[in-house]
Amino acid sequence: MTIIYPKILLVCNGKAGQGELETQLMEVTPELLDICDTLTVHKTKDKGDAEKICRNTGQEYDLVVIMGGDGTVHEAVNGLASLASKPKAAILPGGTCNDFARSLNIPVNLGQAVKTITDSPLEKDIDIVKAGDRYFSNFWGTGLVSKTSDNIDMGSKSVLGKLSYYISAFQSIQDPPLLRAVISANGKVYKEQVVMLLAANGRSIGTNPLPANIDLEDGLIDIYMVKKTGFPLLKEFFMIRSTGEVNDPSNDIIHIRASEATIHIEEDEKVDMDGELYEEQNHTLVVLKHHLRFIVGENE
Repeated sequence: MTIIYPKILLVCNGKAGQGELETQLMEVTPELLDICDTLTVHKTKDKGDAEKICRNTGQEYDLVVIMGGDGTVHEAVNGLASLASKPKAAILPGGTCNDFARSLNIPVNLGQAVKTITDSPLEKDIDIVKAGDRYFSNFWGTGLVSKTSDNIDMGSKSVLGKLSYYISAFQSIQDPPLLRAVISANGKVYKEQVVMLLAANGRSIGTNPLPANIDLEDGLIDIYMVKKTGFPLLKEFFMIRSTGEVNDPSNDIIHIRASEATIHIEEDEKVDMDGELYEEQNHTLVVLKHHLRFIVGENE
């Protein structure tokens, strides 16, 4: 097979079960070795390890392959995004939801996913969003989004997979507190009491498609301000399959697109970025258009 990427770094989630990880590596490494001269495998050991290895050595490679779930992808993106000379990147899904991989049309089946890298790979320059000194590829959220993530029981997540997100959401939604937020974007200021704020760069959360035709290459983030909620609204927001704007005549959901936004939250509320929780009140989100070049799957 023709050499496509001379030097490849494969970053894999070392927290996966040892037998499972060995099986995954046996499935993908022969395929990757066929298209490179050098394949370096790095198994993460601690939180933040993927970010460190990508930041410290990423520019030495032609391609960085991230094998793991959304948390591993988040770490790797934070390591790669700040590099002056950035390698190309690819994802081999290995987590519960694999939301950003889904946004890139990468098959969740590992054998099919590695073929997107080895068989005439399709590359695209994808937007990344900078939030303070951190980066996210898929979403930024607070309120009901962060509470759902904070309430997830890791044991149930491993057993039930994406169902744990629904269970946690239903538990959180019984009495969701209102957040007082000030959002500045597109020259306008929104002062709203919301139960959820979401800034989306990717197309799904917890495998659920978001209700808009989100473009990962347009230099814009889709911001949703959800002013009140209930089970019907939660179902509409997370489970609807739509290709257009949110159809909300009651104006319970405000949807805007912007290249930059500043957000102030008066309450002490955690923020969820790609499934990782942070504690801040003031946020500046800036879209870095076409910031990382990813291997993507064919459009559905």
